[in-house]
Amino acid sequence: MIRKIFSPVLFAALILTVFYSCSNKKATGLNEVLAKKESQVKAMLIGEKGLESVKLNYLIAHDYAKALNTIDKEEAAFNTVIKDIEKTDTEGVKKGKEVQQAAIEYYALLKELFLFSRKEIEQEKLMRYGKEAQEIRAAQDQMLELGREKQKLYQKVFKADEKFFYAQKQFEAENNIK
Repeated sequence: MIRKIFSPVLFAALILTVFYSCSNKKATGLNEVLAKKESQVKAMLIGEKGLESVKLNYLIAHDYAKALNTIDKEEAAFNTVIKDIEKTDTEGVKKGKEVQQAAIEYYALLKELFLFSRKEIEQEKLMRYGKEAQEIRAAQDQMLELGREKQKLYQKVFKADEKFFYAQKQFEAENNIK
């Protein structure tokens, strides 16, 4: 008697488990891509041997050409991250398109923020190697203006980060991830 009742229930549970795992493969894949890209960006920006650390070491040594070259590498890395997120298939994934778009916007703004140092480095070069007092003063004034612009960029990044965070939480909840 128990076997007759238990067998259909077990079979139904097995079918639901298989169906559930198949339907979430795209969602799980998207989540894995987002986690991998976040890890790559963190390593690049705050890792001890990351590109941002390398750039800062060049700036300390006043090697502006190598610092600018490192920014080019950062740009390429950000472009790869954004392109990989764009290529991820979100068709049929609940809140997949929303989290994908939020991630792209966040990483694009983060890229803009970290590439902003190109402008700052150019002004720093002028302040350090400028020949005339007027040229140095203009570079200092420009650095102040760049500081204001950078603060606005930080605000945009914070808002995009918040939007991405909430989109990711909704995505995870809708797809029963974590």
